Amino acid sequence: TGFSVFVVGVADVDYNELAKIASKPSERHVFIVDDFDAFEKIQDNLVTFVCETATSSHLCLLQLCSVSGFYFLSGFKGFKMLESYNLTEKHFASVQGVSLESGSFPSYVAYRLHKNAFISQPIREIHPEGLPQAYTIILLFRLLPESPNEPFAIWQITDRDYKPQVGVVLDPASKVLSFFNKDTRGEVQTVTFGNDDIKKIFYGSFHKV
Repeated sequence: TGFSVFVVGVADVDYNELAKIASKPSERHVFIVDDFDAFEKIQDNLVTFVCETATSSHLCLLQLCSVSGFYFLSGFKGFKMLESYNLTEKHFASVQGVSLESGSFPSYVAYRLHKNAFISQPIREIHPEGLPQAYTIILLFRLLPESPNEPFAIWQITDRDYKPQVGVVLDPASKVLSFFNKDTRGEVQTVTFGNDDIKKIFYGSFHKV
């Protein structure tokens, strides 16, 4: 029916029994911990796998919560952000600087953003109540050789004066990816990644961030 089942076993459990309950493959859907205090040991992998599964189910993971030793996932219904920018097979032709081509698989479509493309929407049209305190944004894209060499934001939110507030920046020259946001004091916080896995993003195949 379209649901993905993740199973967490605590202490003395039968792995094969859990594997029958969980979705496949088991190594991505079955987790075992010694006790509830050890839950944080699997938290990162669990959140990662749930978020990746969310790409198809459109569920955006918010946070992992603990109440009296029991954990639950708190989330809200997600959506395909491209549709908010009219990037669909039906309407993409009305967006300047965009063309249609094959995606990561022959049956999928992708939208090429040409050099004159700048796709934007008022935040109230996409997030009427603003971004939540915790959110997940998943981008699936590829960079082409003719992409700009100077750093550019592949996704960002700006204020009314078009000053960036939060976003993801790619630097093709240095082959690094940076996340940035302004904190409550108005100061910019930046985290930059430049390992070998990140370098594969540049001028290669499709990648998910």
